[in-house]
Amino acid sequence: MKSLTYISFAALLVLKIILVSLYIFRAELNPVFWGTNAIAAEQKTTAEVKTEQPVAVREDRTVDLEVLLQKKAELKVQEEDLKSIRDDIDIKIGKLTKLRAEIKNDLARKETIEGQSLKHLIKAYSAMKPQSAAEVIGKLDKSFAVELLSQMKGESVGAILSFMDREKAARIVEGLAQR
Repeated sequence: MKSLTYISFAALLVLKIILVSLYIFRAELNPVFWGTNAIAAEQKTTAEVKTEQPVAVREDRTVDLEVLLQKKAELKVQEEDLKSIRDDIDIKIGKLTKLRAEIKNDLARKETIEGQSLKHLIKAYSAMKPQSAAEVIGKLDKSFAVELLSQMKGESVGAILSFMDREKAARIVEGLAQR
């Protein structure tokens, strides 16, 4: 049984080699060895070259030329389409760049306004009595209170924190320390 398997495997392998050889011979190598383009057949004397008649151009070459001209026209149309698309993309990129610059300017303006209003609040809370400022700052959000107190003078911050609820003051001090 085992030898029968080996024999059938060997037969299939030989058959495959023969088929591949025939395919290669027929498809690729046949013109090289047997065709009129073989190396030995191509060597001609100069006398033979001079006496040869010019080969007539076949009709199918003109058809190929027409197809090529048609393809060239199609490619030209596609090229123009791509150029118009590229121009549209360039215009859109220009608009987006301008919009991006406007957004940057708006953000810078907003930050300036926020900075000015924060400075105004800092002056206002610094001018208040520490006890009154502590009551108001104690009601603010922790992150905003930390931002506000971080930009105030240390003496004012200490006075304000001394009048605040101890737990709220401890959380604000932690936020100030992390900053």
